[in-house]
Amino acid sequence: MLETSEAVLKELSVHYVGNKSKEEGYTGSVGTFDMDDYLNEILFGYFLKPFKTGTDLFKFKHETELGLNEMYTYCKTIFEYPDKFHLYSVNMLKHLYLQSDHPHIKRGEFYVALFEDLILEGEMVNAIGIFKSEQKETFLKTKDKKNYVTLDLEQGIDIKKLDKGCLVFNTEAESGFRVMLVDQNGYDTHYWTHDFLNVEADKNEVYLTKHVINMCKDFSKDVVSREDSAQEKALFVAKSVKYLQEREQFSMEEFQQEVFADKSPEMVEQFRDYKSVYQREREVPEIESFGISETAVKQEKRKIRNTIELDTNIQIKLNFNDLQSGSKFLERGYDPEREMYYYKVYFKHEKR
Repeated sequence: MLETSEAVLKELSVHYVGNKSKEEGYTGSVGTFDMDDYLNEILFGYFLKPFKTGTDLFKFKHETELGLNEMYTYCKTIFEYPDKFHLYSVNMLKHLYLQSDHPHIKRGEFYVALFEDLILEGEMVNAIGIFKSEQKETFLKTKDKKNYVTLDLEQGIDIKKLDKGCLVFNTEAESGFRVMLVDQNGYDTHYWTHDFLNVEADKNEVYLTKHVINMCKDFSKDVVSREDSAQEKALFVAKSVKYLQEREQFSMEEFQQEVFADKSPEMVEQFRDYKSVYQREREVPEIESFGISETAVKQEKRKIRNTIELDTNIQIKLNFNDLQSGSKFLERGYDPEREMYYYKVYFKHEKR
């Protein structure tokens, strides 16, 4: 998690970048942008707010040698020589323009910022912010004249929505720094993350925790629901999340023993095969043992649907925090006369 309460926006350079394939060119400012305190506060929130809830971390990469990654080298130089901040922000601008060669890429403002005293996972760090605004919004501007009020239309940037952003933290430089990303426009993500920044996922405990949960969700949908009921599908995911909530360290052997305790040996074998395919297709490291990220568990849990939806427009919602109720008080059966399945729910009284 990122903490910004003590952080300061120290430097900012603002440029303009167009689409190379359309020969729109770019404009590099001759110096850093001079901000008053109020504008500094507004821009601080505009740049950093989208990152406060993020947990995914990345790092710079290169196929042959990390030092050949342009953005890694530019950031490394700025951290080592802050007086070269603006010069290397222009180098970043030129590099972005060279990568903006797809006709769908939009022109826009390009910002490079220097932040001090951010706290990333308990460590105080500085960061280089790299941002681009593309979407323009229409605003009403009023003028209060002597006897009436006039309205004008103006185009501007919505400061509540950052289109593209990146924070590079001055930690773990030898392995590509630690990097956070924001991209609101998914249609052109590849050029920003791969062509311009050239980053890959930092395969840490957050990354692995999320992948375990997503793998279990996929397995429940592809395998458990095919062989068992929707009730068992929901309970399987709930058991998986419960295991992660109650431990600090993940063990695949222990996980399988606990979550598959009431499953057949065949399904355990299916899960092992499914895990191997999942890891290979998504290039995930071997998932055997790692520290569990509590934050990642909380975030992924909020995304899980714990509802059984029936074709009779009835929904049954299970409580993930009380798995015994889902097994003990909910019974599934088949009525041959109606030729329909049913769920029987046991309870003592209705809550009002």
